[in-house]
Amino acid sequence: ILAQAWQQRDRGLAARLPAGMSYQVVLQEMPPPLAHDQHNFPGGTSGSLRSVAAVSTAEQRPFRRMSFFGSSSWEAQVAKAIAALGLLAGALAVALGSHGGQLSALSNIGGDFLMVRPNEERGSVGIEVSRSPGQASLWCFSLMLPFGYEPSLLAAQLSRGVGIFGCSEYSIFSNDTYTLRSKPSADGRSKELITLPIGGTLDVKLGGKWGTAMNTDIFIRVWAAVFLLGKFKRHDWTVKADPDTVFLPGRLQQLLALEPRGAVYVNNCKFGLHGPLEVLSKQAVQVYADNPAKCDGVRDAAMDTTHPLDDEDHAFGEDQFLRECLAQLGVRHVNEFDFLLSEKACGFWSGHVPCGDGKVAFHPFKDEKQYFECFSTAVAAAPTWVSAMASSPRHVEGGSGEGGLTA
Repeated sequence: ILAQAWQQRDRGLAARLPAGMSYQVVLQEMPPPLAHDQHNFPGGTSGSLRSVAAVSTAEQRPFRRMSFFGSSSWEAQVAKAIAALGLLAGALAVALGSHGGQLSALSNIGGDFLMVRPNEERGSVGIEVSRSPGQASLWCFSLMLPFGYEPSLLAAQLSRGVGIFGCSEYSIFSNDTYTLRSKPSADGRSKELITLPIGGTLDVKLGGKWGTAMNTDIFIRVWAAVFLLGKFKRHDWTVKADPDTVFLPGRLQQLLALEPRGAVYVNNCKFGLHGPLEVLSKQAVQVYADNPAKCDGVRDAAMDTTHPLDDEDHAFGEDQFLRECLAQLGVRHVNEFDFLLSEKACGFWSGHVPCGDGKVAFHPFKDEKQYFECFSTAVAAAPTWVSAMASSPRHVEGGSGEGGLTA
């Protein structure tokens, strides 16, 4: 459909498609409960539904929106194409041409969804790719060690456009500039991404009660680079994800749609914020950017290894530093234990993290094969996610949306 629209742009179709980008259409089967919950077709249309995702393979950022508008003959062509591809039942294709419905889907895998809408005023069908109404904009980043498993694991995620590469915009930091290169596609081309340097060493010592990586000073440098780069100002939320975190940005966007506004971060663990996935509002990042010196005392405690090992107030990692720093700055948090993260260090002590339990993220998965097995399991468990969201009082229409807001 996209290819036909692009080929017919000289027939009066107005196409806003950034240059230098290629696209593929991804089909994902939507189980009946999910289809029923997320699709609305006035006019009494029923039948088997599928969602269609248009996924950008751009190097630096996924596209946000594109639209095609044409004549009534284009409407017929779209309907025929949809029916021929098996994207919708024949009855649905007819309904699109005569009743005026809407096909929209919330992304469970982080991509922007294709929405097919009859436009009665224009006598045409509009095809547009955009975020669902109220969906949060995400800038996501990771810190990459230039050695070990992280470069290849991130390159594999880049190849498939998953993890942070499914966010509205993304960046990779490291101690120097490195080229992250995806696997070649069918046409022999690959995507490249240049890491952003924070300078200094990435070597850390272990310390504290839990043998934690003493990485606070490193992430203070990372956050300083975040402030200097300023991309967080263009998006509703900033997300720091570890490379070995299986992360579904589309689910996070759904979760954040009803979170409180203002300076707030999302707590992912009953023991306090954990590092695999740190989610801060734009305003929260700005508060930290404006007052980093107010966290100097927290930094000193984090790097202090002179106290007994059972002293949890000293010698801790960057995640505890961040949550104590944000508390020092008066940034509120909202608890999302049931939706945000499943990880070994937050209750799954055996190391068996259930990737099908309907969460936004899962950790740790350092092996590429295991990472994508977890990812596939998580995507297949989309009904579990939808059911969990639907059964939560604060995520249904009319809910308070406060989610345990805590100062």
